[in-house]
Amino acid sequence: MSKSVNIVCINCPMGCKIKLTVDEKTDRVIHIEGNECKQGERYALDEFRNPTRVLTATVRTTSVKNPLLSVRTKKPIPKDKVKELMYSLAKIRVKPPIKVGQVVESNIMDMDIDLIATSDFYEQTK
Repeated sequence: MSKSVNIVCINCPMGCKIKLTVDEKTDRVIHIEGNECKQGERYALDEFRNPTRVLTATVRTTSVKNPLLSVRTKKPIPKDKVKELMYSLAKIRVKPPIKVGQVVESNIMDMDIDLIATSDFYEQTK
């Protein structure tokens, strides 16, 4: 017996609607259709086997004028860890100065992934 899994590819603006036919007993992909290129096929297989996301979020700062700093994970994280990571980000509080690309928190949740700043954060002088 087989099942269908639908995935929209986000590798390019085409947004191919890819359909995977999966064997229910072995959970193996039997057939792929709907992709316009090999990248779409790779994306669909990766998304089915191990979905990951680069998480973009904000963390609190010590500043009253600029209470939030935008951040992102340096590498994709497993999709099933996103919610847990968001709860851990709520506990982080950063002090200036911080530059774009600077590591705000290293080895977050012991995943060997750093959290980096996506904007500059300096102390306000006025």
